[in-house]
Amino acid sequence: MKLGFIGTGVISDAVIRGLLSTDYPVSEIIVSRRGREFSQKLAAEFDVVWVEDDNQAIMDAADMVFLAVRPQIAEKVLSGLKAPGNTQIVSLIATIPIATLQGWISGGTSFDRAIPLPSVAHCNCVTAVYPGSTKVVALFDMLGGAVAADTIDAFDGYAAGSALMATYFEILENAAQWMVGQGSDYADARRYLAALFAGLADNTLKSPDQSFAALVEGHSTPGGLNEQVAQTFMREKGGAAIHAALDDVFARIKAASGDS
Repeated sequence: MKLGFIGTGVISDAVIRGLLSTDYPVSEIIVSRRGREFSQKLAAEFDVVWVEDDNQAIMDAADMVFLAVRPQIAEKVLSGLKAPGNTQIVSLIATIPIATLQGWISGGTSFDRAIPLPSVAHCNCVTAVYPGSTKVVALFDMLGGAVAADTIDAFDGYAAGSALMATYFEILENAAQWMVGQGSDYADARRYLAALFAGLADNTLKSPDQSFAALVEGHSTPGGLNEQVAQTFMREKGGAAIHAALDDVFARIKAASGDS
């Protein structure tokens, strides 16, 4: 399998590094010079990676081409490109609909969209894809797993869910600062909370048949401290705030893609 990347930044770098740490059958990876810092470093580190100046040459050479340019310049970079009939196109570009991409790029056997996060570099990230071509799902399965959305709304819902990352760290930072106020050293509080939440994440992954609601109950002794904090969180509209934030970002995604 020959892979091509038009746009070489943080996410392209993570996908490439993740794949090359697995036994995924890749013979060549052609990366665009756009994103010089990443492309040159990848080519220097891996014999199968080489840099190409011409985006059309990447289209012509690769079996699967990843589009990873910024939405603001996507039309300028991609318009007029022609994909051979057997080329699979995978867009990592936020908000740009497949129909728009097909208006810019002619040919290609299939178009998919995907939302890989930086942790694909360590093969521990589940990636949302739409509509989920077999080979695209298989590739992301190698990077930690894939979920194929049945509808574009479901896919955009995954995109909105990925926007919770900063909120996660806000929760940890606020908890750490509160602990500092009680006399803890910040580094110790950070280490403690990081390990606590990493353990919870690990337990969650090892309990795929349990809903999050069931895990709430399983981690809450009746009348205990965990139950008290969870009840306070809900009483203070924490759940409503999450829903409101996701509603807002979902609406923003829809507006940007022209689906609103």
